[in-house]
Amino acid sequence: MRNGVPPDSVRTDRPARSGRRTLSRDDWARAALEAMRESGLGAIAVEPLAERLGTTKGSFYWHFKDRDALIHAALELWVEESDAMMAAAARITDPAERGRWLTEFAFTGPQGADISTTLLVHSAHPVVGPFLERVTEQRIAWGASLNEELGLAPDAARQHALAAWMVAVGIALVRRGAPQLLPQGEESDAFKRYIMELLRPRP
Repeated sequence: MRNGVPPDSVRTDRPARSGRRTLSRDDWARAALEAMRESGLGAIAVEPLAERLGTTKGSFYWHFKDRDALIHAALELWVEESDAMMAAAARITDPAERGRWLTEFAFTGPQGADISTTLLVHSAHPVVGPFLERVTEQRIAWGASLNEELGLAPDAARQHALAAWMVAVGIALVRRGAPQLLPQGEESDAFKRYIMELLRPRP
């Protein structure tokens, strides 16, 4: 049970009106997450999302008590995506290659895959703040562990992980707001190697 609402296996949507499909709680959450990726937190509004999904506001209120509950559900999906990304990286046994994979992902992952840049702007929001803090700490701790595998002492490993996280957030911000600034073609490959070299731990 999330936010006092039984899971979809227990609670089903009202019968759809003619011409409208029945939507689940996750349909709304995924639509909200995509809207957040495209236009920020302000894009999570009931009427535009209902229009996007081809349904009515009644469907929303069947699943959620208010907008904050929808934001919570969307960020739960974001956490699942973040966990899946880290799990994929963890399957790479060589720590140096693992670090290179993560740097490459920052440049080539789906546009808007990481919404940390959006959430940082709204870190004071009562729903956003705890999610942002949780995921950020997980990522920095994960990076610190990687750096320790590469020979850094714990304090230096965490400091280096924080710096790497800040670089990743900066890359995401530029990709979103000014992608023309990023090198293209062969220059792009050279720039990625340059960033990887900057982020390489030096015990």
